[in-house]
Amino acid sequence: MSTFKYKLLTNSNSIIEGEKDAVSKLDLISELRKSGYIVLNIRQVNKNKRFDFLLNHSNKKAVLPFTQELATLLEGGIPIDKSLSILLSGQVNNSLKDVVEDLLNSIKSGKSFAEALSNHIKLFSSVYVNMVRAGEEGGVLSQVLKRLGMFQERLQKVRGEIISAMIYPILLSSTGIMSVGALIVYVIPKFSQIFEGMGISLPLSTTLLMGMSHYLIRYGWILIMAAIAAILLYKRAMKDKKTSIKLDQKKLKMPLLGDLLWKIQISKFARTLGTLLENGVPLLKSLDIVKDVLSNHYLTNILENVKVNVKEGAGLTVSLAKRGFLPEIAVHLLKVGEETGNLDKMLLKVADNFDTDVEQRLKRLVTMVEPALILLMGAVIGMIVVSMLTAILSVNDIRF
Repeated sequence: MSTFKYKLLTNSNSIIEGEKDAVSKLDLISELRKSGYIVLNIRQVNKNKRFDFLLNHSNKKAVLPFTQELATLLEGGIPIDKSLSILLSGQVNNSLKDVVEDLLNSIKSGKSFAEALSNHIKLFSSVYVNMVRAGEEGGVLSQVLKRLGMFQERLQKVRGEIISAMIYPILLSSTGIMSVGALIVYVIPKFSQIFEGMGISLPLSTTLLMGMSHYLIRYGWILIMAAIAAILLYKRAMKDKKTSIKLDQKKLKMPLLGDLLWKIQISKFARTLGTLLENGVPLLKSLDIVKDVLSNHYLTNILENVKVNVKEGAGLTVSLAKRGFLPEIAVHLLKVGEETGNLDKMLLKVADNFDTDVEQRLKRLVTMVEPALILLMGAVIGMIVVSMLTAILSVNDIRF
């Protein structure tokens, strides 16, 4: 049995929310519909997910259920203004409530839904706004919103998997660094005072450890300032287009992580472009939008050149392949898609394949990194303890 959260619309147009245990999502939907409710949104509650609270960016996460619920209402034949009014009455997120109210007021003043959304670009991305615009122009807004919901759900899942995989190694590393720092800054200096007062000759390992402790206490602020300066210089360098392209290209060539970063970006590119094309957004416009979605400047620069080639009449797949943007298997799939007129479907297929590959690689990487970090921390702390014990035992030998 699994627990599901649901949001329902009653016959009197009021919204009710709750939780219920069920064998599957489909079984619960069937049960609720038999009771006369319209199911606006339903999702499984994952109670075992580690560190889920760190993934809760309330407003942006609330866009997904908002999209799914609005799609359901529109699919049921309820006009856009009435649908927004229903969602407004059942909205518990105060920040999003203000946004929905503003959307409703904009619709009532004669604006299109896409124009209303464009006033909240921080919440609704350019991908979202352009897909809605295409849906309104084609008279298929409910279908587009349904696809948008699926698109956002998939992106959230991939993002959640990446963050979940990173959190434990980061916490482990932080704990290790703080533990070693506490030993070097607070514990070792106390032993140093004791040993210096005795005026005895210490083992080489202990002498080196005490010297390092003294150096870090005295000059540690220089290291901290150097680290801050390096971060600021990096941020400044990333503002320069040529430098950012070179740095991002080097990121993609890093051992272990480079290939993973590349595949994450390609997956995002394929899913976004496929979803835009599927919903009637023109190719050149879609390439402009996708370019802004990617976070790697090297790949963004390639897309700018690809767009120029496509504008001049070249095929998308050929242009991408020439610049090494895609792996060979993806090139073959997209070629077939272009030839058969199913480019959007093939792009989504490529995105699914890359998402699966990224998930598997992340699991393997975490499986390798976690024990390696534990061993490294154990080795460093063990060396510190052994060095201090050696000194203590040498003192006892002298006294004896």
